[in-house]
Amino acid sequence: MSESGRYAAIVVDAKTGKVLFARNPDGQRFPASLTKMMTLYVLFEELERGRMTMSTPLEVSPLAASQAPSKLGLRPGETIEVGDAIRALVTKSANDAAVVIAENVSGSVEAFAARMTRTAQRIGMTNSVFRNPNGLPNPAQTTTARDMVTLGMALQDRFPDYYRLFSTRAFAWRGSVHANHNKLLGRVEGVDGIKTGYTAASGFNLVSSVKRDGRTIVAAVMGGPTGRARDAHMVQLIETYLPEASRGAKTYAVLDNGPKEEAPSAARRPASAAVATELPRPDEKPVERGAAVAMAKAILLPDQGRATGEPLSIVPPAVARVAAASAFAPPVPIEPEPAPAVRKVQTVSMPVPPAPVAPAVPVLELPQKTVSAGVLVPPAGIPGRGRTTAFADPVTTQSTAERKTEKAVEREAEPARTDDHKGWMIQIAAVDREADARAILSKARGEAGRVLSGREPVTEAVSKGGTTLYRARFAGFSDQATANAACATLKRKDFSCLAVRQ
Repeated sequence: MSESGRYAAIVVDAKTGKVLFARNPDGQRFPASLTKMMTLYVLFEELERGRMTMSTPLEVSPLAASQAPSKLGLRPGETIEVGDAIRALVTKSANDAAVVIAENVSGSVEAFAARMTRTAQRIGMTNSVFRNPNGLPNPAQTTTARDMVTLGMALQDRFPDYYRLFSTRAFAWRGSVHANHNKLLGRVEGVDGIKTGYTAASGFNLVSSVKRDGRTIVAAVMGGPTGRARDAHMVQLIETYLPEASRGAKTYAVLDNGPKEEAPSAARRPASAAVATELPRPDEKPVERGAAVAMAKAILLPDQGRATGEPLSIVPPAVARVAAASAFAPPVPIEPEPAPAVRKVQTVSMPVPPAPVAPAVPVLELPQKTVSAGVLVPPAGIPGRGRTTAFADPVTTQSTAERKTEKAVEREAEPARTDDHKGWMIQIAAVDREADARAILSKARGEAGRVLSGREPVTEAVSKGGTTLYRARFAGFSDQATANAACATLKRKDFSCLAVRQ
């Protein structure tokens, strides 16, 4: 399968069901780890029906433990709680955790995959077949970009509370922090999930949901030649087509009759919908914006681009509201904004050296800056800045692993509390959980060496719009030059870093 043969993309207005952009939306593709969206859909059904809770222990079989990476490294005979398994799929895309879910829900991978396929048919994914719960290569496991967008909308429509787990930025497990593979989460304003995927046969896949300015879209890009090119193309689609989405009331939903159905049936949608109740098929072509089409051809269809004489470097319209903490582009100067309300500041003392922590890609919480013009030249990156987005976790009870992580840090540190840290600091992350912020600080101190000697690790809870982020900072720098020098060292070790004055 060639690069040009793998590309598919679609953008749908989630409020109306209108297709805003489509290229090969019904072509058969390999889902790779997008499969885990359906794995979680089935698991959410079990939670909804009360058959499981977020603290239900799931037993790990030898088959689950033997799955190929990406994985948590689960061992046969041990257990993992449902809540941890969900976060492992959302962030780490753990193949072993996916099989654990399948076997504990249905008894076997085969039975679970059959249920996945039946569920897909029931919600209108008529061109999808599943053979495993994690997306590892299987020539019979296929889907389409249209079906993946349908699934993305169904997760939001049926499970709005559980869906928020897709916004989890980092997951702490056995002293390691696993960052979400979705690089647009927290970097492009309004992106709240959903899932990435990759195999050699599928190319780089991504399904994204965006809520901004009263509009909501769900989009899929499949078959990208690199992760950066795929992400750049998704940003281009978002910025081009989100303004075309409706700000009105929601008139379209992917409804589900539930797992008690004896036979698969098409999804039912509100009769009052102001637009067609089915996503338009190829003979109902949506309006397409030239820059996004050119981007698709130039970045994801290199063979076609050269055949038509189109350049591989495209200068698109302005790409706004993309955060500077992107892994694809270096930071640029930003304008200050009023400081948000700070609930608490906690000083954490940590041993040196710390326990080893798996690599993480923390997200800096930065103020918004709209870029008036930009150039996307994959794989160099995405220019511009924006503000990060986080959603509250619908689950109020912490998982066992997270409780253990926090208790271990408390036993080691017994942090003192303070309300005042003046002067220069550096910020290396803003994450959803305080335990994750502490783990990132511990990892940074262990890797940065003398540059952080004598600096105070600080976690700072900040409330914005009903959600809470935990900033991971080091305080105690005498001036901006010293703080910038520390940031330079940390960036060479793959940490994000920003010097701030408080």
